[in-house]
Amino acid sequence: MSKVKVFSQSEPREGFVALGQQWRQFLRLVSLLLLSLTAGAAWAETPLPLVQNLQQSAIQAAAKDQPLIVMFSLPNCPFCEKLRRTQYQFMAKDGYVVQQIEITSRAPVTGFDGKPTTGVQLARQFGIRLAPTVLFFGPGGKEIGERITGAPTADFYGAFIDRALKESAQALKAKSGAA
Repeated sequence: MSKVKVFSQSEPREGFVALGQQWRQFLRLVSLLLLSLTAGAAWAETPLPLVQNLQQSAIQAAAKDQPLIVMFSLPNCPFCEKLRRTQYQFMAKDGYVVQQIEITSRAPVTGFDGKPTTGVQLARQFGIRLAPTVLFFGPGGKEIGERITGAPTADFYGAFIDRALKESAQALKAKSGAA
């Protein structure tokens, strides 16, 4: 016949204490895992379409009487992410052709001339030395709005975009009037 031990409040319960510690440790690990997953989701980079074919993208944007907006960025760049999240993802949702190219990328893309190139070569071609840098292109790859270099104060950034869009619209209108 087995004995059942009854614990009084003053006696230690090693087995239960050890089990309680293991349980608390397990819950702590689960909490840390969930926290890291949700934090990762909160800090994940906001996607903008990557440039595939600049020639086609510029034609597509011009057909809407808009510039092609290209953000030259770097992976894990907090300033690039802030601008994608606060400005450019909304412009893309509003119908603008907004794309990005990583200035360290060696992935093949089609340039404005229809020939293969890379992000590294495009950054060199356009004199990009700082990320983020945003360029506004018309057909043929001509810059038609003032580029925005760096991440100026958030209060003024929208005004920089508005000015570049206004310049771009004037350049597109002048080009279509001359044709």
